[in-house]
Amino acid sequence: MPLTYTPRDLDYIPPPGQEVARLETHHDDLFHTTDTPRRAWNRPLDLPPEDATLGLCARHRLMDLKRSDFGPRPFNQQLPPEWHLGTYDEVAARRSWCKLCQLIAEVCNGIAWTDQADIVMSWVGDVRWKKKASPKDDLTDPVGGMETWETLRLTVRSIMIGRAPAFTPFDLVPLGKKGELFQGRRLDQDQINVDLVRTWLKCCREWHGAECSHWMRQQSALPTFSPFIRLIDLEENCLVERNDLVPYVALSYVWGRVKVFKTCEKDIDKLRLRGGVEEKKFLFPRSIRDAMTLAQRIGYCYIWIDSICIIQDDDTDTYQNLDKRHQIGQMGKIYQYADLTIVAASGEDANAGLPGVEAGTREARQKEVKISEDLGIVNRSVAWPDALLKTTWEERGWTYQERILSLRYMYFVDDTVHFQCQQATWSEDFAAECRDLDLTAADQVVNFSIVPSEVPPTVELRPNLQFQLKRYPELVGQYTCRNMTFITDRVNGIQGILNVIKDHFFSQNVEFVHGMPTGELLHPGLLWRPRREPKRIHMDEKTERPLWPSWAWAGWTIPVYYDSGADFSANSTGRYQAEISLGPDPYFLHLKARVARFRLMIEDRGNEDAVPPLPRVRPTRLTRYAITHATHPEGGDHEWIGSIWLSWSHRRKFVEQRLSLISKGTHEFILLSDADKFEQEELVQAATAEKRAVVNVMMIERKDDPRTDGRVRIERAGVGRMYRDTWDRVEDKWERFELG
Repeated sequence: MPLTYTPRDLDYIPPPGQEVARLETHHDDLFHTTDTPRRAWNRPLDLPPEDATLGLCARHRLMDLKRSDFGPRPFNQQLPPEWHLGTYDEVAARRSWCKLCQLIAEVCNGIAWTDQADIVMSWVGDVRWKKKASPKDDLTDPVGGMETWETLRLTVRSIMIGRAPAFTPFDLVPLGKKGELFQGRRLDQDQINVDLVRTWLKCCREWHGAECSHWMRQQSALPTFSPFIRLIDLEENCLVERNDLVPYVALSYVWGRVKVFKTCEKDIDKLRLRGGVEEKKFLFPRSIRDAMTLAQRIGYCYIWIDSICIIQDDDTDTYQNLDKRHQIGQMGKIYQYADLTIVAASGEDANAGLPGVEAGTREARQKEVKISEDLGIVNRSVAWPDALLKTTWEERGWTYQERILSLRYMYFVDDTVHFQCQQATWSEDFAAECRDLDLTAADQVVNFSIVPSEVPPTVELRPNLQFQLKRYPELVGQYTCRNMTFITDRVNGIQGILNVIKDHFFSQNVEFVHGMPTGELLHPGLLWRPRREPKRIHMDEKTERPLWPSWAWAGWTIPVYYDSGADFSANSTGRYQAEISLGPDPYFLHLKARVARFRLMIEDRGNEDAVPPLPRVRPTRLTRYAITHATHPEGGDHEWIGSIWLSWSHRRKFVEQRLSLISKGTHEFILLSDADKFEQEELVQAATAEKRAVVNVMMIERKDDPRTDGRVRIERAGVGRMYRDTWDRVEDKWERFELG
C-alpha cells in the first residue's frame, strides 16, 4: 500500500507570552507509535512559553544551541535528536520574534505547498579528520596512534509525503573567527576572496603533491604536445605555441547562443604578436575575460581557451582544419595536464561570466544569526555538487571529458566558488583547509528517512572516478545523456577520455574505433542498449552511408547504457561465442555467427516496462519485446524465452493473438556470447524463479541498399538475452557476413 499524507492542523502557534502546554504532533496513523523514538522528529515536546523578548521561539530555546554542540567530537558517536519546526507557514509565522525561524524562512522563501511542507532540522556529520590520539581522548578505534574526529552541522530539510521536497536542503554551521577551522566563513557579498583561492592552490601543491598534479608526477619525463599546444600568454597578451609542459589554466565553459570570438586563419598572425590578444579582448565574451583576469591574479602566466587557442575555420581542405583536428585530438591531454581547470557553471552561455571575479558581479546569499555571545550561525549549501548537476554546463557533451580528466577544479556555481582536487573539497563559505582532512560535507550524499525514525541518516560517498576499463560502460552512459549541438561531434566529445584510457592501458593493447573498444573487449562493447526510441545518425554526404555504423552507440542519436553486470575485464570463449573482428574498412564488422529466426511478442505486463533511470532523459517510446519461438504448438500459448528492447515502430508489424500481440513474421537473431544472467527488468514474473543458462543475442535487419551495387546492407536492430537451451533446440546455421 503506498504511503499517503493527510494535511493537518499540526501545531497551534499562540501569541508571544502565552504559555503552551505539552505539544504533540498530530500526524495520521503512519507516524503514530506507542513508543515514540527518543530522537525522532515527531516525538512529543514540552515547550516553554513563547516570549518575543528572548529572540528565539520556544522550540529553538528548547534546543539550547551551543557552539560545542557542533563538535569537535570523536567519530561514530550517536547523533543528537532531530527537531520538528512545524510547517513552513508555522515557521514563517514565528519569524517576527525568532531570529532562527527568520533565517530559515528567508532561505526557503518562494517555495510551494507552504501549509504542507514540514520543516525538520537534523544533525549530520560534517568534516572528518585524523589527529594524534591522546590518553585523555575518548578513543573509539585509534589506528597507528591516530583517531578520527568530526564536526556536526544542522541540515534543514522539508518532508512532504507523496511529493518531492519543497526546497533543496541547506545547512547551518557556527560562524568562526578568522583562522578557526571547521567553522562557517563570512562571505564578501559581491566579490570572491582571491587570497583564499591562492591559499587553496598552495595547500594542494604542498600537501597533496603528485596526487593532484600530472606536472609534478612526471618531472623526470615531462610529456610533450604534438605538434604543440597553443596558449594565451597573459603577460605578453599574445598566443604562443609550445610543445613542452608549463603550468597553465584551462577554461571549461559553454558557448550557448551568444556570439563567441573564434580564432580564424586570418587572425592567427596578429594574435601571435605581443599585445595581439589584448586588441581583440573587447570581442571576448565575459566568461573568457573573467577567466583570463582570475588566472593572472592567482599567479598563472598561461591559459588555454578552446575558441581562441584552436583555429576554428570550417574549410576541410586547409592546414587550419588539420590544426583543428590535431588540437581536438589532444584535448584529453590538455585538460589532463592543466594545473587548474576553471569551470564557468553559472548561467547558460559564455556571457554568464565568473560571478565575483569583478566587484559587484555577484550577490552571495548568506544569512547570519547571532544566537548568543558564544554562537553565531550562518547558512551554507553543501549540496553545490547537486546544484552543478542542474546547470547548462553539466548538460553539455563537450564539458563531460573536461570534468572527468582534470585533476584540480575551481567551480563557479550559485554565486559561490569551490575548489576540488583529488584529495580535498574546499568552499569559500566554510574553513576546512586541513592537511589531515578525510571528508567534507560536499563529499557526502546524506539519505534521510521521510518517516520518523530512531535510525540516523545514512551517508554515501560521492564517486571519485578512476581510469579503469570496467568504468567504460559508466562513462559512455553518462556522456551520451548529454546534449551535443553538432551530432558530428558525438565521438570527438569523448575521444579525449578514450585516448587517456588507451594510454593508461597501453600494455593491454586497448584501441577504440567509433567510440567502441576493439579486440577482446569488442564483445562486451556491443551489448549497449538504448534509453529511448532509437534513431539512426544522419548520412555522410561523402560516403553515402550513416556517419557511424549501427553496431556502435555513436551510430544512433540517443542516450545508451550498459547493464550493471557488464564485464569489461574478462572475455568468454567457446561454443556460444561469435567470431567478430574489424574489417579492412573499420566501418564494418566481420562476423561468423549462428543465425536463427524467432518471433517477437508484446504481453500485458502492467507497469513493468522500465529502463534503468538516469537524470534528464526525456520520456521514451522504447518498448520491451518478448522473444518467442518461430513456431509453437497449435492452440497453445507462446513461450517467453527472452527479452529485447526495440523501437516503438516495430509494433506496426504485430497482430493480436490470444493474450498477447505477436509479430506477423519472424526476425533474424545472431548469437553473440554467453551472458551472466537476465537483468531483473527483463524477466516476466513466471521466469524469475528459473535458473537456466542465458546468452546475449542481437536482432539484425537486412536492407536493400542501391548504393552498394545491389548488395544487401545488414544492420543491428537491438540486443537482448534469451535462454541458451531454447537456442539449442532451434534450427540455426553458421553464417559469415559484414555488419555495418
